[in-house]
Amino acid sequence: MPYWAQAFLLLLKSMVAKFILTYKQKKAAIKKVFKYLLIAVFVSFTIWYCCCLPSVLFTDSTSTVLLDEEGVMLGAKIADDGQWRFSAADSVPYKFATCLLQFEDRGFHDHYGISIKGIGRAISQNFSKGKVVSGGSTITMQLSRIMRKNPPRTIPEKLIEMAIATRLEIRYSKEEILAFYAANAPFGNNVVGLEAASWRYYGRSSQYLSWAESATLAVLPNAPGLIYPGKNHNLLLKKRNRLLTRLMDINILDSNAYYLALAEPLPDKPIRIPQLAPHLLSKLIAEGRKGKTIQSTINKNLQEKAMKLLQKHYDILKDNKIFNGAVMITSVKTGKVLAYVGNTNTTEAEFSKDVNCIEAPRSTGSILKPFLYAKALEDGLITPSMLLVDIPSRFGSFSPKNFASSFDGAIPANKALARSLNIPMVRLLNDYGLSKFHSDLKKYGFTTFKKQPMYYGLSLILGGGEAKLFELNRAYVQMAQELKYSQCDDILLVNEKKIKHKKILPITNRACIYQTFEAMIDVNRPDEEGNWRAFSSAQKIAWKTGTSFGFRDAWAIGVTPDYVVSVWIGNADGEGRPGLTGVKAAAPLLFDIFAQLPKAKFWFTSPLMEMSKIEVCHESGHRASALCETKDMVWMPNTCLSSAPCKYHQIIHLSKDGKHRVDSDCESTFNMQHVNWFVLPPVVERFYKSNHPNYKLLPDYKADCLAKVSDRAFAIQYPKPNGKIYVPLEIDGKRGKTIFEATHRNLKTKIYWHLDDDFIAETMEIHQVSLCPAKGKHKLTLIDENGISSTVFFEAQ
Repeated sequence: MPYWAQAFLLLLKSMVAKFILTYKQKKAAIKKVFKYLLIAVFVSFTIWYCCCLPSVLFTDSTSTVLLDEEGVMLGAKIADDGQWRFSAADSVPYKFATCLLQFEDRGFHDHYGISIKGIGRAISQNFSKGKVVSGGSTITMQLSRIMRKNPPRTIPEKLIEMAIATRLEIRYSKEEILAFYAANAPFGNNVVGLEAASWRYYGRSSQYLSWAESATLAVLPNAPGLIYPGKNHNLLLKKRNRLLTRLMDINILDSNAYYLALAEPLPDKPIRIPQLAPHLLSKLIAEGRKGKTIQSTINKNLQEKAMKLLQKHYDILKDNKIFNGAVMITSVKTGKVLAYVGNTNTTEAEFSKDVNCIEAPRSTGSILKPFLYAKALEDGLITPSMLLVDIPSRFGSFSPKNFASSFDGAIPANKALARSLNIPMVRLLNDYGLSKFHSDLKKYGFTTFKKQPMYYGLSLILGGGEAKLFELNRAYVQMAQELKYSQCDDILLVNEKKIKHKKILPITNRACIYQTFEAMIDVNRPDEEGNWRAFSSAQKIAWKTGTSFGFRDAWAIGVTPDYVVSVWIGNADGEGRPGLTGVKAAAPLLFDIFAQLPKAKFWFTSPLMEMSKIEVCHESGHRASALCETKDMVWMPNTCLSSAPCKYHQIIHLSKDGKHRVDSDCESTFNMQHVNWFVLPPVVERFYKSNHPNYKLLPDYKADCLAKVSDRAFAIQYPKPNGKIYVPLEIDGKRGKTIFEATHRNLKTKIYWHLDDDFIAETMEIHQVSLCPAKGKHKLTLIDENGISSTVFFEAQ
C-alpha cells in the first residue's frame, strides 16, 4: 500500500477513535446531568410536598355569631368578604357526616387521599360520555381544591390536588379533614360551611338536623352554584331523595324513618338571620371577638320578652318624643346577664337606634343614693330611722332643691331614701365626705367618675356625674350577691369554660345592704306625683328611680333575691322631655319586666350575726340618750352602735305652773319644773311642725325672763340696723361678696341665717357668712337653736 494511503488510514483511524471517545464522554455527561436533574426534581418535589400545606389551611374571614346560653342563635354579622361563613366546629354531626360520605366519598376511611377506583370510574364515565361528567375526587381532594380557591380544572391541577390530598392525610386525622371540609365547603348562594348553611336554611345548629335536612345539605357542595334552596327545587329534591334511598339500602334508615324523611319539605329560601341582641354583638366585636362564634349568657326567652316590653313602652313614649331605652336583666345567683337590650327597635335612623344605651354614660339623677345610704350606715353616721334635716340649704354657691320644692324639716333617713329627697341626701353626702364617696363609687366598679371629687361637688349625688347602665346594674348585683351569699362575682356576658368566674372582694357591710334594700321597698314617691301603688306586686322588690336634671334621663333599678332589672329611658342625643322621670317613664317598664320573671319565694335573710338590738329614741331615731322618754328596741347594723346619741332631747326649765320657760336669772329654782323636751332647731321646726301636728312647741319665756335672755343671747355685728352696705367689685367687674357677722354668748350654739325669709346657712362658733345680696332693701334674720331671734334691715348698693 502506498505511503500516502497508509497515512490517510492512520489519520482516519485517529479521527474515528477521537469521535468515539468524545461521544462516550458526552453520553456520560448527559447521563450525569440527567441524574442530577432527576435528583433536583425529586428534592424540589420533596421540599414542595413537605411544605405545600400552610400552617393554617384557611385564613378567610368568618362571620361573628352570637348564641344564647343554650346555643340558640341571637344574631350574626356577615364576614368581611360578604360570605356567611361560621367558625369551624371541632367535629361533624353523625347524620351529616354519614350523608356526605355516602354521596361524595364512600371509601373515605379506606384511602389515603386518592381513590384509584374513583379515578378509574371517572375516566371511564368521561370517555363514554365524551365530556367531563366526573372528577373522581375524594373528600380530601375536594378540600385541597377549596383550600386553593378552586383553580381551573386541568390535568396538572388535578395532579397537584392529588399530591396535596395525600399530604393532608399525613398531617390530619380523618375527623379533622372532614371537619375542615364541612366548615369550608360552599353550600350555595353566599353560604359557606355546614354551620352557616344549617342556620341559613333551617334556623338551627347542625347537630339538631334531621336525616332529610342532613341529606339536603350533603348534596349542596357538589354543585353549589346550580342547586340550593330557592333554586332548581326539583333537581335538589331528586338528589336528596336518591341519597335517602341509598341510606335505606345500606340499612342506616329503616323504612319508617325513610318515608318520614321523604315527606319532609325542602326549604324555599334562606332564613333571615335573627337580630335579637345587635348591640351586644357590636360590643363583643369591638372587644376583639370579631369572626368568632360566641356563646353568651343571654336567655333567648327573656331577651325576646324584654325587647317586646321595651318596644311596647316605646310605642307609648314616642308620642312624647322619647325614642330610646335600654334594659338589662341579671341573675343574682350566677351573675349572668340574662337579657341585654341596648336600644329600642325604631326604624328611624335619626333617633340613634344604633347607639348602645347600656354602655353610654348618662347623668345618674338619684340612682346613686342607695350607695350613699349604705355607706353612711356602715360608717356609723346614721341609723335607718335617724332624722335627717330637710330645710332650704346652701353649700357655697350650690343650693339643692327637692323635686316638689317642699320641705319636711326633718325626716327619717330610710324615708328620705324611699322618697328620694334631694336636700337630706346632699347634707348626708356633705357629712359623709365627698372624696370618700367618690372613692367608694370606684370600688363599686364605676369607670366614669374620672375627674377629681371637687369637679362634681355635692351635686354628685343628684346626677352631677355620669354612669353606664351596665356598671349600675353590676353594682346593684354586687350588693345583692354580698347580702345573699357573703361574696360577689363579676357579672358574665359570655360563657367561656377557660375563664373562671372573677371573685370580687365585698365592699359593703351585709347588714347595711339589708337595711338599704328594706328602705327601697317603700316605693312611695309623692314628690314625683307617681301613682306608685299601681306598681305593687305580690313579691317584695327593692327599687329606686332616678331623673337627671332637665328631664334627660329616666332610671329604674329593681332588686330581688333572684334578679336585678335595670332600665334607662330617654333620648340618645340628650334631648330632655317633660314627664321624662324615673317613676313615670322607667318604673312602669321595670315592673312589667318583673311580672314576666319567676317570683322570688323568699326575701333576703336578715344577717343577724352582723346586727344588734339597739335602743333607739322613738322620736328622733338616734341611739337613745338618757333624756329620751320613749324608746324602741330595734335590730340595726352593728356599725350603728357608733352613731351619735339623740341630741334633740334636752332638759328645759318651766315655771311652777308649767306654762312658760324660765331660767335662774328670773325664777327661783324652787319654783321650776325640770322637763325632758324634744326640741328641734327653729328652722327645722318651722317645716317639721306642719307635717307633725303632735309635735309640741317649746313654751314661750315668761315676760320678765324674755328680755334678759334676748339681751345676753347674741347680736348682729354687720350689717348695722337700717344701714347701707356696698358690695365690692372683683377684678373682672362682677359683684363680689360681703362678710356678714354675728356673735353669740355660747360658742357651741348654732345660728340659722335667713335672708328675706329664705334660709341660707347655719354657723357655729365663728358666725360669718359670705353673701352677695342684690341691690335694694333686704331683711336679715338670725335664729339660734333656742328659738331666740334677731333681725336687721339694710340696703345693698
